[in-house]
Amino acid sequence: MEPYEIVKTIMITFAVTYFILEIILNLNDIDNDTSNAILLQWSKEKMFFIPFALGSVIGHLFLGTKNDAFEMGSMYPVITLFGLIVISVIIGFLVSFKKSKLFLSTLLFFGVLYGHFFWSMNYQPN
Repeated sequence: MEPYEIVKTIMITFAVTYFILEIILNLNDIDNDTSNAILLQWSKEKMFFIPFALGSVIGHLFLGTKNDAFEMGSMYPVITLFGLIVISVIIGFLVSFKKSKLFLSTLLFFGVLYGHFFWSMNYQPN
């Protein structure tokens, strides 16, 4: 059996399931029930960490640096991301403020930078 075959199968299954679900949600009669609309609504309310977390995953999976200056170890980027999410959730529940699309887009951008530089899949330690 090829290494990581189970992981590949699970990820492909999730991707196909998500794609089918999005098609079904786009074709039904209920407005704004797709994952994009729901995530945007949650982000505008108390869960404004969502764009940063999604950006981090995008930067991690699709970009990534090989520069040794950004090496943080294997678990530190994930622990840091989790800590940032916990802090964001606490702020989201304690402080009420307007989260504009510009604010959420900025969080997404900084998340991509975080995923690219500090949580790079391309980094190979010597």
